[in-house]
Amino acid sequence: MYTFIIMSSGGKTFRQHPIGPGHLVLFALVVLLAVVGTVGGIVYGLHQKKKAITAEKQRQNSLERIERLEQAKLIVDTELETVEAEMDDIREMAVKVKQGLGLFGQGGGTYEPTSQTDTDAGPWQPADANGAAPNSESYNGNTETQTLAPDILRQEVQPLYDYVIKHQEQANGYPSLLPVQLEQEGEKEKLVFWYSSPFGQRIHPLTKKREFHRGLDIKTRPGVPVIAAADGTVAKVKRETYLGKMVEINHTAQQLKTLYAHLQGYADGLKVGQKVKRGQVIGYVGNTGRSTGPHLHYGVYDTRQRKWVNPIGYILDQQPAFKR
Repeated sequence: MYTFIIMSSGGKTFRQHPIGPGHLVLFALVVLLAVVGTVGGIVYGLHQKKKAITAEKQRQNSLERIERLEQAKLIVDTELETVEAEMDDIREMAVKVKQGLGLFGQGGGTYEPTSQTDTDAGPWQPADANGAAPNSESYNGNTETQTLAPDILRQEVQPLYDYVIKHQEQANGYPSLLPVQLEQEGEKEKLVFWYSSPFGQRIHPLTKKREFHRGLDIKTRPGVPVIAAADGTVAKVKRETYLGKMVEINHTAQQLKTLYAHLQGYADGLKVGQKVKRGQVIGYVGNTGRSTGPHLHYGVYDTRQRKWVNPIGYILDQQPAFKR
């Protein structure tokens, strides 16, 4: 048993309250509950605050992600519009090229430029088996066909590509280049050249007799690289008494041969049977054989006619500084 005494400030009066063990236990429980409740409230409040902070961070992250996605979508949409515009331009160019080359009728589709009002059928309609474009009703809403636009574009451009490659190969086999390389590394200007002796009848500079000159003499600085006038196969690499060091190239596709004579020397590794490309160096301008000075004797032989022909008619890329 315990006694709890309450006294006044003057100490004159006081009250006594007996406290038993049960009261102490009850008081301890109340204090404990108060402490536990306070601590629990604090912990719960901190937990809720942490959850709120985490939720806010997640919300901010979601907003940022949405913003990034929207920006990415905007970029993709812009790029898609650019690609579609470029595809339209390519289609228009393909149509113009095909018109110019006379390639219509080789399959594919019809093309009409994109307009603001013509959106149902789309800017492109693939052709049917008869070469005619389908009507807008049969094409409207065909997203699968729209997604195949690059393939359709490829189908349209591929014939042009094949045509150009085929004719490029033919052009590369045609000896249209002047067979001397006038642009030299370290030189500010092209080297000068002229035709010192034309194709046909002439007075030979050594014998002084009239003869038929079977080629074209190109006068320029000695040592200037001599190049293949077209794609071909080396048929001869040798030295002759009259022509000196010479190279002969077959251009089978065009049924022509080209001759390069009086060379100072050959390109490294040049040999019979070697494939050479248009513009490839095969030798150097010299004065070997029966010659009055450094020059290139250039000849063109037509295997169909079985005779030498005038090279002037084949050279398309250069004009001489002056003619003799």
